Amino acid sequence: MSLLAAATTGPWTGTAAEKDSTADLPERRIIAALQYPGITLGPDDSFSVDLLLKNRGRSDETVLVEVSEKPQDWNVEIKRFGTLVSGVFLASREDQTLTLTGKPADKEIKKLPPGTYRFAIKARTVDGALTQASAITVNVVSAEKAAERVSIETSYPTLRGPLGDKFQFSLDVRNDTGQDAIFNFRATAPSGWETSFKPAYESKQISSLQINANSSKTVEMEVTPPYNAQAGEYDFKVEAQSPKAKAEKDLKVVLTGTFGLKVGTPGGLLSAVTERGQQANVTLLVQNRGSAAQREVKFEAFKPENWKVEFKPEKLENLDPGAIKQTEITITPGEQSLVGDYSVSVHTDGEKANEETEFRITIRAASAWGWIGVAIIAVVMVGLGVTFRVLGRR
Repeated sequence: MSLLAAATTGPWTGTAAEKDSTADLPERRIIAALQYPGITLGPDDSFSVDLLLKNRGRSDETVLVEVSEKPQDWNVEIKRFGTLVSGVFLASREDQTLTLTGKPADKEIKKLPPGTYRFAIKARTVDGALTQASAITVNVVSAEKAAERVSIETSYPTLRGPLGDKFQFSLDVRNDTGQDAIFNFRATAPSGWETSFKPAYESKQISSLQINANSSKTVEMEVTPPYNAQAGEYDFKVEAQSPKAKAEKDLKVVLTGTFGLKVGTPGGLLSAVTERGQQANVTLLVQNRGSAAQREVKFEAFKPENWKVEFKPEKLENLDPGAIKQTEITITPGEQSLVGDYSVSVHTDGEKANEETEFRITIRAASAWGWIGVAIIAVVMVGLGVTFRVLGRR
């Protein structure tokens, strides 16, 4: 794979003022330079680098090029679109791009041998009046070292938030392999979690992206938790891989979860009937409707004066998401309470969640007074009967 694809820039075109203004140009001047003074390659790479030729004089020139230095037992060539060239015509202000390629002369050698190699070219005009030289140093490293030339960096490897949020990691993927490459992206995520990739500041999803040699691009990785995810820490691994190198990065999401309570009674009834001084028992059910565990749930009662309200147990420990636990409430009205309806409010206080439940307590007359009332009515009825009988005889 070439370090840079060969590109050709046609005759220079600028503004009219730039074309007409040649007074600032020397009569003759050429520039010949290899694009990079040094590169690093892996054993599976191929050596190919752009040779830039420019005419910055007022005169048109024919420029001859040759390889002036190369490693022993290497074949090194100068090409244009695959054709071997030894020279090029450059009009005034024109630029051209050629390609310098090289490989071991022994065809049995399929990979570049590790080591440091120097290549140089020489460019001159036909009359030899102008010459230019340029060189490049190529460092061929082992396959293990070559794989390290791709990196993934992020400023925030750990993100924190509640269930229901989406988490976006901004990843800077750098390609230092010296060659343009297409990188495929893959994420290893916990079961049920969704991941996707997209270019920075774009909405389209991607699975691969081309990154030019010795440059970087920013990719966003979006992570969506499942609806029933529990609070806790979740680990991810993202991988960017080209045909010849890859990089990995460990990421983490800390899910704080949501907090919610639902409080009620088994039958949904929020009332009770009792007598003054007598206990009324109510079963209170507490459900954790959030995604985070409630480590401690406490109860507090707001009641009329001289009333007693007791909870058994007084608090609930470790209420897991979705779990239901109960407490028994004993409500005892005061001895001097009058017959009628009263309100008792129970405040259920959990971790970052609470619920208020109001009960209506009806105090009725004591049973003994009921029988006394019946007896009084019976006596009155008997008395009335005797009175009518006596008056009837008269």
